[in-house]
Amino acid sequence: MSSNIDARPRSSGEWLQFGLGSGIVAVMCFPAVWMVYSAFKSNREIFRSPFGLPAEWRWENFLNAWNEGGLGALFLNTIIVSGVAVTFSVLFASMAAYAFARLEFPGRRLLSRLFLVGLLLPPPAVAIALFTQLSALGLINTLWALILTNGAWVLALTTYLLGGYFKTLKREMEEAALLEGANRFQIFWYVVMPMVKPAMITVAILNAINIWNELLFALLFISDDDKRTLPAGIVRFSGYHSTDYSLIFAALTITTIPIMIFYFACQRHVMRGLVAQVAE
Repeated sequence: MSSNIDARPRSSGEWLQFGLGSGIVAVMCFPAVWMVYSAFKSNREIFRSPFGLPAEWRWENFLNAWNEGGLGALFLNTIIVSGVAVTFSVLFASMAAYAFARLEFPGRRLLSRLFLVGLLLPPPAVAIALFTQLSALGLINTLWALILTNGAWVLALTTYLLGGYFKTLKREMEEAALLEGANRFQIFWYVVMPMVKPAMITVAILNAINIWNELLFALLFISDDDKRTLPAGIVRFSGYHSTDYSLIFAALTITTIPIMIFYFACQRHVMRGLVAQVAE
């Protein structure tokens, strides 16, 4: 049994949208593609033919970048900083967002607005103050300096996003649990948290990407090479008198590909969280 599918021809407006969208995607993706195939070139070939494909694919560039840059230790430091900071930020932000959305207490509106100030401040504006505080606490040149600063820096945005999600939840299940004798923390942990799991996964993924790529605090608060994270460690490939661009591109590729794979693997969770919030 055959079925005839009436394919409607695309209008000129649709072709224009498709062309513009394809052009934007190509422009956005080209730097990443250029970085990857440049990692297989020599320094001379990079300058002689910057946008051409490699004449010889030099796989040894990746091994040299890994060994000379100590990327194994940098990866471990970055995973520790990102994992702990994301856990702290999502846990504390979910508590704050629930309190702002559900509880009534003196100064709630003022405190919630103070959280929003964190969205307006650029990192360089508070770098000196943070360095002074961390130095007084004896945390300079430790991973805790990066964990605390990165976790606190994404706290405002995480609280803001989760707060909007909490406000869309209906109160019936919380009120039923309250009538059964549950306290506020039990309601938050056992009733509300399962319902906001998609949103928490979404903000956790976005925070992990931001913290993975953070550079300013990693350069300011860490001086020992064995405690640096990946973005700060790659800076070592650039010397005072010469720069090995082939190793820089190789190190950037090694650094970027894992977080890209992580994002694409978790993309369905991000979309599910965003769609769930819109649906509510």
